[in-house]
Amino acid sequence: MDASLPIAAIASQMVASLRKIPRLVLTAPTGSGKSTQVPQILLDAGLADNPIHAKSASGKSRGTAPSHKAGQRILVLQPRRLAARLLGQRVAHERGEVAGQTVGFQTRHERAISDATRIVFLTEGLFLRLMQAHPDLPNVAAVILDEFHERSLDADVALGLVKRLQATTRPDLRLIVMSATLDQLAVAKYLDCPTLETGGRLHPVTITHASQRGVKPIWDQAAAALRQLLDSEQGDVLIFMPGAYEIRRAIEACRRATAGVNEQLSFFPLHGSLPAAEQDAAVKLYDHRKIVVATNVAETSITIPGVRHVIDSGVARVHRFDARRGINVLLIEPISQAAATQRAGRAGRTAPGTCHRLWPEAEHRARAAFDTPEVSRVDLAQTLLHLRSQGVDEATAFDWFEPPPPRAMQRAGDLLLMLGAVDAGGAVGVVTPLGKRMARLPLHPRLSRMLLEASRRGCLKRAALWAALVSERDLLTRRPSAELAHFAQGQPASDLAVLERAYLAAERGRFAFEPCAALGVNANAARDVQRAW
Repeated sequence: MDASLPIAAIASQMVASLRKIPRLVLTAPTGSGKSTQVPQILLDAGLADNPIHAKSASGKSRGTAPSHKAGQRILVLQPRRLAARLLGQRVAHERGEVAGQTVGFQTRHERAISDATRIVFLTEGLFLRLMQAHPDLPNVAAVILDEFHERSLDADVALGLVKRLQATTRPDLRLIVMSATLDQLAVAKYLDCPTLETGGRLHPVTITHASQRGVKPIWDQAAAALRQLLDSEQGDVLIFMPGAYEIRRAIEACRRATAGVNEQLSFFPLHGSLPAAEQDAAVKLYDHRKIVVATNVAETSITIPGVRHVIDSGVARVHRFDARRGINVLLIEPISQAAATQRAGRAGRTAPGTCHRLWPEAEHRARAAFDTPEVSRVDLAQTLLHLRSQGVDEATAFDWFEPPPPRAMQRAGDLLLMLGAVDAGGAVGVVTPLGKRMARLPLHPRLSRMLLEASRRGCLKRAALWAALVSERDLLTRRPSAELAHFAQGQPASDLAVLERAYLAAERGRFAFEPCAALGVNANAARDVQRAW
């Protein structure tokens, strides 16, 4: 444990509390060390040295789980793949190791875990898959829900399932819910547990707002703000953009705007779909000024050394259910005041800093205090099927931290009934054999049903590619449709067929950046499709 970090001041209180009551809500601001130090505190205090819990309450084994001679594991749940990987690598480094020894990580496409691993950073979605395979979590001593304020649907479900597990077969399982901006009293009331709070070591951050809402694209506004900042301030700069496309345009605009600056500048994109080497490059320290342009992956959990200034576009891509298409879609929306506070805090980690917001102060005061939880805005079909497969007979009676809208639950139940995943009764239906097979696939029920049908019809390979194309972000860059006409020729006349032909063209070019760009294809997105396929 790093004794210089603020979290160290309450380490003994934390351990003592968890020895008495296996639940705890921890509020600790950015820079306190909660994400990196709390799992180490638990491990070093011996809270994961219990013998492996291998049996359920009925005495029957609940699946095969890896054994650990030294004790159980501590799982640290992260809302994003990038944070899980970087935190796993950083904590391993702090302990003088490489990821995969005492400390490891697991994401959808990467894994650094061995039989000796005791602390695992992983995504919330992967944790739910783990619970499906091993419902009693037999080799797990503690579950830490980090950055819970982001309120992803997976985090809400994980919280409810762990609470349920503690009340049934695993009263020994420990649970910590952590956040920098969290209504700790509401969570503590839900869990009936103590709370702890620690200070941070943030330096003051001077916040300024645009005088009026800009009319130029946000990347041009950010470039103008950067050019002005370079004339008067020292230190690295972090620019927030909503997605990979806007990041690319912002870097192009910033290069143009700073062409006459008499100092060396390096520009780095940072988002979850980048190759690991490019992500790592963005978080390194350099002997000259660094400009990182990132999505909200840089908002919490991960630290980018050297950043003293933030330029905030004030928007992010948010999942919402599109009733017309029956799927979740990503929309660009204004961030909340809490998210803006998190972003500004990135500038005060090592020294006094600044944050310039590209929207007026009056508009900021009118924004929502917190982001809307996913449970209130996304499709619930996959979650409902997962709960059914976990033996939760009445998902409407599941002990939600915040219950979803009844209409959304009914819509999800109707879809599962239509797909044949449940018997008649919709939201209270029993999972069918087909539904159990669907639940084992980490996909939306529409896609898992498609793959099972494709397998029956002998066209699984192509269907898997189409499912990957739907699951991953759009691989076509935003270019005039006329330039993409070469992908629209042929049969079937489907937008999926267009994406398929674009992907296959990228594959033939071995996903090289320049050939893909000439075709209007995002090479990184195409690589993600390949891995998912």
